[in-house]
Amino acid sequence: MKCPGQDTQFWNASAIFEAACPQCGRTVEFFKDDTTRKCGGCGHRFVNPKMEFGCAAYCQFAAQCLGDLPPELVAQKEDLLKDRVAIAVKRHLKTDFKRIGRAARRARHAEQMVGAEKGRLAPVIIAAYVWDLDPADRPDAQRPEARALLDGLLAPPPLVDKVCAILGGQAPPESDMAREHALVADAAAIAELEEHGKQEDGASVTYSQIQTALRSEGGKAYARKVFPN
Repeated sequence: MKCPGQDTQFWNASAIFEAACPQCGRTVEFFKDDTTRKCGGCGHRFVNPKMEFGCAAYCQFAAQCLGDLPPELVAQKEDLLKDRVAIAVKRHLKTDFKRIGRAARRARHAEQMVGAEKGRLAPVIIAAYVWDLDPADRPDAQRPEARALLDGLLAPPPLVDKVCAILGGQAPPESDMAREHALVADAAAIAELEEHGKQEDGASVTYSQIQTALRSEGGKAYARKVFPN
């Protein structure tokens, strides 16, 4: 049985439509199952503006169903995956609400910082969510608990390897991987400082604590905004 969304027997008159090329404005005809079309005027290839990517964003057979996936869909798959990781982490931690809250704060801070550090959003945020699923003193990129959770969500193996490498923190100091590891580590440190402040009845976080706890200059600058004195 074919996916109903792609089976032509379920189509109606709206299955064929026209869209304007975003580059030159020329009309381009689309079938509803086209992922992309090339403009006959300027040659620009663009994504089907009416394509329903919902199921393709998590289905392990999306590539076979839709053919070569455009970069925009690959990005959407990763964006939706990070949301599913958040839910999976909550289920994994069950009633450990303290760790669930800490994971959510880590991810929120990582998302705020990742733009300034020019890291890739999805692997950094996913790494923030699964940061403490495995022992913190494990120096390698194996991370069996984090890897099992991501494999259970059918995450692409290269993305799983990327997340686990960020967690491992064994990359050369000036590499993008090392910067991403430092970013997530700083997000974790900020979440812990927030927690410490709550335990100390709202005690303010000092400049000295920020300088000591955080690694990157970008993380320290962000932390000073989170904890203004």
